[in-house]
Amino acid sequence: MRAFIIAATVAAAVGVSAIANAGDTARVVLEPAAGQSFEVGAGKAVGYFLAKEGQCELTLMVAPVGDIDDVKGAGARVRFDVAPGHTGVFESPEGGALQFTCEAGAKAMSVQPFQRVAFADRKAG
Repeated sequence: MRAFIIAATVAAAVGVSAIANAGDTARVVLEPAAGQSFEVGAGKAVGYFLAKEGQCELTLMVAPVGDIDDVKGAGARVRFDVAPGHTGVFESPEGGALQFTCEAGAKAMSVQPFQRVAFADRKAG
């Protein structure tokens, strides 16, 4: 769970419009200051972005699902900047992931849920 807390983040959003699941392949497009909730791994995330200095300033708040009343620090918040045309990825320990892409001019941010699958590079070693 600690890895989930460290790897995850959640942000109070202005308005939550829908729920996306990391198992889904549907791309979601966010507008600045419009919140979105996501199911990712064994947890839930709420995120939003603001256009700042020509970049997408993304904030995510993530917490595990279930009875966590007695768990201190069960949630976390992460904030990172993504340049237009670039991506940032949030991964849960269970393999659920969200790819955030800052669109041109930081006018929108697309989110692509996916499942991370481990692989071995057979050419190495």
